Amino acid sequence: MKLLKLENAIASCLKDIKSNKIINIPLESANGYVIAENLSARRNSPPFDLSAMDGYAFKHDRIFKAGHTLNVIGKSPAGVNFERRVDKREAVRVYTGSAMPAGTDTVIIQENTKVYANNLILKKIPQKNENVRKKAFDFKIDDILIRKGEKLTPKNMSLAASMNHTSLSVYQKPRIAIISNGNELVKPGSRNAQNKIISANIFGIKAYIEQLGATADDLGIAKDDIKSLREKIKKAGNHDIILTIGGASVGEFDLVKDSVRQELKLKFWKIAMRPGKPLIYGRLGKSHFLGLPGNPVSAHVCCQLFLKPMINKFINFKEENLNIKEARLKVDLSKNDERQDYMRGLYRDGYVTPHKVQDSSSLSALNSSNVFIIREPYAPSKKAGELVKIMKIDL
Repeated sequence: MKLLKLENAIASCLKDIKSNKIINIPLESANGYVIAENLSARRNSPPFDLSAMDGYAFKHDRIFKAGHTLNVIGKSPAGVNFERRVDKREAVRVYTGSAMPAGTDTVIIQENTKVYANNLILKKIPQKNENVRKKAFDFKIDDILIRKGEKLTPKNMSLAASMNHTSLSVYQKPRIAIISNGNELVKPGSRNAQNKIISANIFGIKAYIEQLGATADDLGIAKDDIKSLREKIKKAGNHDIILTIGGASVGEFDLVKDSVRQELKLKFWKIAMRPGKPLIYGRLGKSHFLGLPGNPVSAHVCCQLFLKPMINKFINFKEENLNIKEARLKVDLSKNDERQDYMRGLYRDGYVTPHKVQDSSSLSALNSSNVFIIREPYAPSKKAGELVKIMKIDL
């Protein structure tokens, strides 16, 4: 099968994906979901004029001068309404969050006062309305504050609660099954970990899936035989995406494609990119099937380029998937070959330096990089100081 251009491959993955159904969930469970409707305030915030500081509330008068004395007639703790109206000769002790007593409009902070018995001396006259948060200054009833399509974050959660919402309509998260593949793989901490390859990809990829707003189910490690692979894939049949890691190339023990040859409606296999060439995509029943290469960097790059936009479409999250910018090279780069290259690099202060190690198995090189340097197929050599395209690594 001819190598497919990257943009065509991504478009093929997205073509048949429709947004997941809308569900209603409790507010406390909504972090990371994408909201499915505009969210409007059900209350004013604050619901009344309140004090922004600890101090004394009084009725401002422009004739007041430093040294003016008022009579303290009581106190109004936060959450308690002061019972009587305050006249211009009086003041009430208030605290941060206290409702402003009727008849008052200004708060003087306690540091700018002296108190003798019930006499309050104003050492410094504040401006009218100073240290007062007016009713609805933050937002008012029916203000739309969270828009459909936003991914809910901790600050959204606090805002939604302040708006008096207890549940939210959101897009259901897609479920993704992850199957690692290889006789050489063992879990971290295994007795024979020194003589085997640790199955590390699953930890980063599972975390990335959850970071993107999907649910990840680790179905474990399949052996390098068709029976083992088919058993794992069968268990994954009710997921939106079946993600395999490893076994996607052309070696004797690369059996992922062969294990589903009869059932898989193959859309493509092999992409004109580096790393990540041996990528499989197709439909397996109702599931989308994505077979990642086993090399760690290849698998992670493919997740950012393919899996991320797939998840975003499931949850109707419209963001810039690739977020490509430009930077100046710190060093020279040689010309590129026929594949689109994603080189690991470090971006700082407008300049990017390719990592010395570009091997697709090097997780340490990936970890010490913050961008991919994108080299188009057959891109000519570049000199230090010339511009190149970069993409932030968000894994």
